[in-house]
Amino acid sequence: MRKCFSCKATVAVAFVASLFSGPLFCHGQVVGTFEHNLSSSVGATWEGPGIPTSEFVSAGATDGTSSLAIHHPTGWNIEAILKGGLPLAQDAASHDFMLIDATTTDNGVANDGWSPSWRQLFPVFNSNQGGWQQSQIDIPVAGDDGGSLTSTVILDLNQVAPNSNGMTMKANAQAYVDSGGGNGTYWELFLAMQGGDQGTPVKAGDYSDNSVVNAADYVAWRQSLGGTTLANETVSPGTVDAADYAEWRSHFGKDYSQITTIFDNIRFANAGAGSGALSSGAVPEPSSLVLVMAIGLVISVCRPVRS
Repeated sequence: MRKCFSCKATVAVAFVASLFSGPLFCHGQVVGTFEHNLSSSVGATWEGPGIPTSEFVSAGATDGTSSLAIHHPTGWNIEAILKGGLPLAQDAASHDFMLIDATTTDNGVANDGWSPSWRQLFPVFNSNQGGWQQSQIDIPVAGDDGGSLTSTVILDLNQVAPNSNGMTMKANAQAYVDSGGGNGTYWELFLAMQGGDQGTPVKAGDYSDNSVVNAADYVAWRQSLGGTTLANETVSPGTVDAADYAEWRSHFGKDYSQITTIFDNIRFANAGAGSGALSSGAVPEPSSLVLVMAIGLVISVCRPVRS
């Protein structure tokens, strides 16, 4: 079932928009809710190199109770793909923006010297009609505070992407729609990403000190059993014992060379009345009382539309 929302431009909508420093978006078409599944509204399932090792987590969940945490290398890599074909192209052709809620998390404790350092997202529309249309978006990252930071990043589909024959992404999508799609054609959305973390995380279980917890670490533990020294020891310091073995088992398969970026609520949208200047940062929240009043005004003009 496709999840849409429609708003009529009225004074009430303009009033609500004035409460925020960021834009108000209407006519949203969600293509990735990641609500404990990888399905989409365009009839395709999210796939790609980063999907098999990804996890559904609660951090950064803005549409439902779960989001998708992708563990990926620090260098540029395509991690998620939506091969949506004609329905995906129709969404891009009928909207002006693609919005993604992106989250990074400080997995340590506050002021421990480790936290996300930087993240970049590269949305790519790839099709036989328009070729490779790649854009770059910088994602704000969480600080060294033991918490997380969620921001809505915005891709303007009316911009001309590199290698797009001088056409906007929206125009390229419309050209594909006009062609009718069909056998032998394709329209895909790729999510490539890169980034880094600052500081050195504690690599629990990585006794061979190669950033991956695997069989080599068991060998290192076995050879050191009964001794006093073990690389990256996090339990029973100074004594190599069964507790260290249990720690290795609990972290088996962990790859400390990778970083994590969390995504939720990937959708296409148009700007509503009174949206003002576009911003890719987090949108501040009004006070609870004002928000309740605003919602009361908007209920009469915003209604869900299912298709």
